[in-house]
Amino acid sequence: MAGRRTAGNTSLTREDLADAALRLLEREGPKGLTMRKVAAEVGVQAASLYWHVQNKEELLDLAADALWEGYVPLPPDRVPAPGDWRDCVATAARRLRAHLLAHASAVRVLAGRFAPGARALGPLEETFGMLRRLGFGPADTALGAYTVMIWVQGFVLHEAVPMSAAEERGATPAEAVAETRRRLAELPAERYPHLVALAGELTGPDMDSRFEFGLDRLLDGLGALRQAGPE
Repeated sequence: MAGRRTAGNTSLTREDLADAALRLLEREGPKGLTMRKVAAEVGVQAASLYWHVQNKEELLDLAADALWEGYVPLPPDRVPAPGDWRDCVATAARRLRAHLLAHASAVRVLAGRFAPGARALGPLEETFGMLRRLGFGPADTALGAYTVMIWVQGFVLHEAVPMSAAEERGATPAEAVAETRRRLAELPAERYPHLVALAGELTGPDMDSRFEFGLDRLLDGLGALRQAGPE
């Protein structure tokens, strides 16, 4: 969709602004996104942006939409079949995680935001169509897709931020986890018996294992919906 033309740059579009906002988010995070910086990114004066967007919130809507560019729930040659539902949904979730991790610095823009534009509509349509072909009813399709997609977004958001101040100081993720494990294990056992006993389990699994555990539980729930029959 083309935006209105500006006096300073007649070829500027809302897609240009979306891409510029996403680049800024990936470089500087949400705090670095300003109308002035986006204007500089596309080579216009800040006032020119107001032909296209009213404020920073609209810029965030555009950036959130741009973040969906390139996400495809299933490989193009994969045809969903009802008996294959669990593997299809798992594949789509894993592909979404990988896609968002490629934009980890910007993924926070999705938290709580649902303003689908031209780039999000295709992936959403494919996701809903996949679930319908896999045998889910209308309401279960809508709520099931929402649940899985929001969970994946939240998981990636958790992955994308430093685990603790140790990482900010330059520690690797493994070193930060080891420090947390040590701190838990050294707590007074009489006051925190479960935290001490579970120190290894709480800090042991890697993020892939944690993701697969949560995904399996979500799929168990979706499976129960399918077993309940049509709506």
